[in-house]
Amino acid sequence: MTKTPAKVLASSLIVRSTDPKFDDYREYKPLLRKDFFHSCAYCTMTEAEAQAIRFTIDHYEPQKARPDLVLAYHNLMYACDECNLRKSDRSPPESARKDGYRFFCADIDEFQDHFEQSEVRINPKTKIADYTIESLDLNRAALRRLRELRKRLWDCEEAVMQGILALRGAHLDRLPPKLRGQILTAIRGAQGAAASIANEIDKVLHTLTKSDLIDEDPESEARAKERALKLDGWKALHPGSWRGPRKTKKKA
Repeated sequence: MTKTPAKVLASSLIVRSTDPKFDDYREYKPLLRKDFFHSCAYCTMTEAEAQAIRFTIDHYEPQKARPDLVLAYHNLMYACDECNLRKSDRSPPESARKDGYRFFCADIDEFQDHFEQSEVRINPKTKIADYTIESLDLNRAALRRLRELRKRLWDCEEAVMQGILALRGAHLDRLPPKLRGQILTAIRGAQGAAASIANEIDKVLHTLTKSDLIDEDPESEARAKERALKLDGWKALHPGSWRGPRKTKKKA
């Protein structure tokens, strides 16, 4: 039996809304945006970071492979267009799934159980992660640049917080009287900066990622060949269709 995402596990980050019923899967988009924290289910890019990259609804089990799940809310994922296009109608055969080769499922799988980050690249800890990384090219240039920006902003925030804690721990009574007022003013200013730092991070990401994330990737062709060889190796180990069934043209 083909594996499909479960409703939700208590330990997973994504908590789905009460299962609604619509006649068109596109009507689920507002709920998916909220449930997936306005982020891609596969690469974790947020809407604020994506800029010109649009977000779409992905069918975890492709529509052609599982037409019975087209309207099933638990089968719908919120994904950036880049990941959705790469995923397309890929659907590993049952033997490959039993061997661990399937897509990461954000509402039943824990990210840290399958992936680990080394600088700006993510590496697989499981076959699920390996297949997902290679199929969706999760180390493409735009995502590496995004991770670098995130790291810089995180380091900046951490440094600010450490500075504030140091100021708050200072013994003002040991300072000359004329400096105490200046130090108190500095502490209040630093605390105010800390309170608004989350908004500032969002503004910086909004500005810095505008063009970088949609620049051409000079490494994409070479990396595509490497990924294709690896995917072909898995296909050789598990013969069968790795995509949903395609419609045949009717004879005239």
